[in-house]
Amino acid sequence: MMENPIFEIKKELIKWIKNLDDLETIQKVLDLKNFDEPASLVSDAQSEYSRTDDFDERFAKGLNPENARKESKKIIREWWDK
Repeated sequence: MMENPIFEIKKELIKWIKNLDDLETIQKVLDLKNFDEPASLVSDAQSEYSRTDDFDERFAKGLNPENARKESKKIIREWWDK
């Protein structure tokens, strides 16, 4: 049976951490370990998206009904001719 590659990576990380002598690097690893907020990453990304996603602005740039009909007819004619 083949061993999971994650186990090998974990073993390498454990070996590396055991040999660490730099306090600053150890502190960074501890900070990473204690950063147990994956939900905040998602919510931050969603809040950023909601700030940059301006529906009204995108809607105003969209097609008016007359141009939408023309585009639809054009596409249908292209499909019909194939």
